[in-house]
Amino acid sequence: SFSMYAVTLSSALFLLEKYACAVSVAAAGVILGWPFSILVFLPVTVYSLFRGHFKRVFLSGLLTSLCLLVLSVVADYYSYGRWTSSVFNLLKYNVLGGGESHLYGTEGTTFYFRNAFNNFNFAFVLALLFVGVALSARKKYAPDLLIVVSPVYIWLAFMSLQAHKEERFLYPIYPLICVAAASVIDSFPYFFHDKYANEQSIFEKIAKGLRPLILGFILCTSHSRTFSMLNGYGAPLQIYRHLEYHEDTGPGSILCVGSEWHRYPSSFFVPSYISEVHWIDDGFRGLLPFPFNETLGGTTAAPSYFNTKNKASDKQYLKDIGACNLLMELDLRRPYPSRGNDLSTW
Repeated sequence: SFSMYAVTLSSALFLLEKYACAVSVAAAGVILGWPFSILVFLPVTVYSLFRGHFKRVFLSGLLTSLCLLVLSVVADYYSYGRWTSSVFNLLKYNVLGGGESHLYGTEGTTFYFRNAFNNFNFAFVLALLFVGVALSARKKYAPDLLIVVSPVYIWLAFMSLQAHKEERFLYPIYPLICVAAASVIDSFPYFFHDKYANEQSIFEKIAKGLRPLILGFILCTSHSRTFSMLNGYGAPLQIYRHLEYHEDTGPGSILCVGSEWHRYPSSFFVPSYISEVHWIDDGFRGLLPFPFNETLGGTTAAPSYFNTKNKASDKQYLKDIGACNLLMELDLRRPYPSRGNDLSTW
């Protein structure tokens, strides 16, 4: 998300011809946000170096990068108690070897296209058509807007080739998809414009009238998507609100989470009378999050069973189910017992 905001600001600064600032913001988005988003910032950064005063733009990006890298390392030392670089570690794990991101889920090459259409509906289709529109309306959109929107194609191509895929990996180009779609909608009358005629043709007027209708259709479809998400898929968040009505279990209560562990929203959703949240074994054989424990060193330490192969450990589960005061579980009809069905106990 931070990289997405940085992409938005950097692109805007580029269009405003503030090239040094655009490159500095790009550096912040890569170092403080997500190192892999450098591909999204690349077109704007390269063209900023050529468009602006090269030395000034280059030094601006270099100094920003060095300062942020130093701050990042200092913050890592404060958090982990040793000199390390989270930026380098991320690149080392995913690029230089040692990491196996495919352990955390793989999808086919069409995943991001299906996902983007699901989130942006017909606006995504229009965004993909931007290149053809930009080349036709060369004077209006090329080359500045084409440079800004080009990361949409670069990012989709690069990420689609990776085995491990997640919806959030598309976040950095979300604003650019909107810009590309808006540009295509805006250009509709252009295709019916007669440059030799003084008056607008009937087709050009119709095309102008279609713009708000198309935009309205996209907005209605998008609102339907949001409404569906909140009302049809909001149970993992809604269910935690029910914890507020169970204070009678007493202070120091233990909340146990079964097959719902991956939908666990945040400790901020857990009332103060609950002292601990534990996972119970329901068949999942991957690593589970470990609760923050200041007595064990907080962020400077990690359990001995943590590993880079996503292998589960018996130590991550609560063995004594009887110690649980509350149980959060989804019955997935799996071989493992669904304890929540026993209403005399839970």
